[in-house]
Amino acid sequence: MSKLSEIAPTNLLRMIDLVRAAGVDVSDWSNCQGGEKNASRNPKYCYEWSYIEPKKVVVLNLWYDFMEENDDCVIMRRINMREFAATRPFPENDRSLKFDAAIQTAINERLPIRVIILGRKTRDANKPKESSSRVSARLLDPLNWSVAKYDRQSGDSILQRDREGDRDRFVDQFSIDEKSMQPPNRRTVSGQVFDRSTEVREKVLSRANGKCEWCGMQGFVMKNGKIYLETHHIIPLREDGLDCVSNVAALCANHHREAHHGKNKTEIRKTLLRRFAEYPARSQSHRAR
Repeated sequence: MSKLSEIAPTNLLRMIDLVRAAGVDVSDWSNCQGGEKNASRNPKYCYEWSYIEPKKVVVLNLWYDFMEENDDCVIMRRINMREFAATRPFPENDRSLKFDAAIQTAINERLPIRVIILGRKTRDANKPKESSSRVSARLLDPLNWSVAKYDRQSGDSILQRDREGDRDRFVDQFSIDEKSMQPPNRRTVSGQVFDRSTEVREKVLSRANGKCEWCGMQGFVMKNGKIYLETHHIIPLREDGLDCVSNVAALCANHHREAHHGKNKTEIRKTLLRRFAEYPARSQSHRAR
């Protein structure tokens, strides 16, 4: 069975419940006639095609019919909402442009994308497929999606579903198995080293999604297919910086060196601290051993 067939929606779940489960605050949905009782039918929200929870997540509705699966079992959706907007009347053109803006938000703010997969009722052969589109089922995909390609001039996009175990696609300088290399001559030294949380590193690499969090360029691909970036403590542990997601950035090797030794290192530190200030300091800095 293909991965695509496994995520075919079968039940018509409420949009408000799926959007809430994706991490979006839906408290304002009840600000309508009938209050909480009619919140799920609030026309201000229930017919939208995209939702944004600032600094947290982007949620997109995608038709199952138009999803593709390549030979590597990667599921994707090619889409251009600007072109679609140009062919549709209000309010569909407005929703299309909001959808395109949501994609840009995911890129610019490096936010994960959650996808609500829509099943389609049988179309009337005598009507254009767009006008006869009716939702027959909805499913919140349990895996995140990301923007694999986006042309800022044309709006051409490729949205791609993460694969199970994709966390293992991203590695840093501490992930490489040193035991597989020829050991050099060793000598005994005295000093201190810091423990670094594997969980923090993995969360930061997942947040970066393979792209340097300073320049936005993808890290290089290793022989085993994994994407390499280097995790960097913005305030160093030796300066009592915390080992937490708000104090760790994933950088390409070049900008990691610049963050330590470049003339712009102070600017890099200040900018990265501001960028990740919203992430909670979930773990304290590890003591030297």
